[in-house]
Amino acid sequence: MTQDQVRTALFLGILALLSLIPAGVALRRARAFGDWDLTSTLILLVGGLASLPTVVYVMHTGRPQRLDPLGEVEIGFPQWVNRIGAVSNALLLVACAVFVLHRLFGERARVNTAPLIALALALLLAFSDGLHGEQLFAPRQLVLIAVLLAAAVARPGRSALLGGAAVVLLFTVLSGAEAIIQPATVLRECRTDNPCGVLGILYPGVFTNENIFSLLLVAGIPFVWLGLRGRVRFLLACYVAFVAVATGSKLGAVSAVVVLAFLVLLRPALPDEAGASDPVASPGRVLFALPVLGAAATIGLLVPFHHPGADTLGDRATIWDMAREELRQSPLIGFGGKTWSGKYQAGEIPAAVSPSLHNQWIDTLYAGGLVGLLLFLLLLVHLLARGGVPGLPVTASVLLPVLLTSVLERPWSFGISNALTFALLVATITPVRVSRAGPVVSGERQRSLVGSRGAV
Repeated sequence: MTQDQVRTALFLGILALLSLIPAGVALRRARAFGDWDLTSTLILLVGGLASLPTVVYVMHTGRPQRLDPLGEVEIGFPQWVNRIGAVSNALLLVACAVFVLHRLFGERARVNTAPLIALALALLLAFSDGLHGEQLFAPRQLVLIAVLLAAAVARPGRSALLGGAAVVLLFTVLSGAEAIIQPATVLRECRTDNPCGVLGILYPGVFTNENIFSLLLVAGIPFVWLGLRGRVRFLLACYVAFVAVATGSKLGAVSAVVVLAFLVLLRPALPDEAGASDPVASPGRVLFALPVLGAAATIGLLVPFHHPGADTLGDRATIWDMAREELRQSPLIGFGGKTWSGKYQAGEIPAAVSPSLHNQWIDTLYAGGLVGLLLFLLLLVHLLARGGVPGLPVTASVLLPVLLTSVLERPWSFGISNALTFALLVATITPVRVSRAGPVVSGERQRSLVGSRGAV
């Protein structure tokens, strides 16, 4: 690690600590408006506990490279980390069960449709696993199912986005604090096949690699923009986008810039605030948003089937071709959520591509077949259509990061819970209209509350 890289890591650490000032202002305003509720807490728990083993491992041991007897890089964690994961899974299962019971019997919650569609896809992958000789319900599969059941009875509203924003800011601050304490822990070595980013570093923060961190950050930019109130949300959204660029992930950097520009141009607002989308103002925004989403989705769907080859896309092109050939054996229901990663243990694929097929569309097709792909499309269409024209700017803002990163990554896992599960949870309960049962804070009341606490 060079001195320039150390200084850059320290700069990111100081920036993270400074971000606590606008974050504190935003959270104080959220408290004044009563935005934080049990749904926010659930999302924070899902985001925090799902990543807890990775964060503890990185912060405790640094970033040691573990090799197997053949000298190959070994994936996975030591047993003590896996035990932390088992405890985290158990806590999440209990938290989801308590949340569901409280919402059903304590508050008589309405059922949300979108999480049920995602749940159907998760169950399809689980049963396909069983049909292809894999474990039917692994612990992290059960956690994902429990989380989606909880989302089905969660309260749609700003609180969901606020919880997602809290997860993103939590990990930026943790990564920044670790960068100050131990810079070497939050950086990865640059290589010929994985060069440094625009800041001259690879910055995975408290995660195992920069791609995971950047996906979390890019998915969280709209959560920060929509979940927080006041001008600080623009400042914090820019900060999160900057950290995504700083990770060194090329896909993350490009996606972060595009998402931030999209938000600035579209100016989405929730129904409970002044200046929110309305039937009069929305058609022009729809004409802007839909082609952008359509282009991102079309590129993501076509790339695995019509790509320039391994010379340009490396291992991705190879594994996409392999997956397409195998799909002929189970075109309807695919092979389940665990079959692809199991190929690494069999020595058929390298470790770097074992977590997924690095494209949401073919990954869903491989794991769930044509039925799974149709369920995924149904989920996207339902999310876009449920709020009508007025709600589309908000939903489009939440979905754009998913569709952009889906071209070369798999941001949403329907096979197991992971670091991005909280983002799936937020997307399925993103608010698109004001509940008739809930009060709406008027613009005058908002200005009164904000004015009493400063206009930042």
